[in-house]
Amino acid sequence: MESQNEAKVGDVTVKGGIKTTITDIDPNSGAISWDVEYAADYLKLYQQVQQLFKTVDKAARQSNAEPFIKDWGQEVRQLRNSLRTYLRNNKSEEYQRVKGMHEMATTGGSASFTPGTGAQYATPFAFKKTKKEVNESSPGATLGPGPKANEEGVKDNAYVKQFKYQLVDRNKLNKQAKGIEVKHLWDK
Repeated sequence: MESQNEAKVGDVTVKGGIKTTITDIDPNSGAISWDVEYAADYLKLYQQVQQLFKTVDKAARQSNAEPFIKDWGQEVRQLRNSLRTYLRNNKSEEYQRVKGMHEMATTGGSASFTPGTGAQYATPFAFKKTKKEVNESSPGATLGPGPKANEEGVKDNAYVKQFKYQLVDRNKLNKQAKGIEVKHLWDK
């Protein structure tokens, strides 16, 4: 709810098919009078048609080219497009809300991503920060499953075992580096 300081006569709120307009604010009591209009919730309608289209499209791709499912998918696509066209031409305010839903979905406003039809891969958790406790004395020791790291690195890994990779002897390599002074910053 808006407080009296924020609310102004003429403010309009549209949510869930209900349009409310502030018509009067009593200066003595602060009571707010509203006009309420019930209308079709075009955003919800469009979202449900869009979800139907996604479901049918997925079924058409998985059904090994069943003609009925593919044809029905095209009909649902045309239905969705005609609804979008109707909203754009006749209900511009509602169309802006639908258009905003798509912009929010593709710009990170939610976990979904719908660039178009065909095979896509969206990663809703790809950039989510994980809260892992790091062992300060040996940070590599807490990196998850697999061989644990020590101060010299991971010696028991797939490169060494399967590919016969030879680890570099750092002391020998430092002696061979002629003309370069080597300082180990983290050695004791």
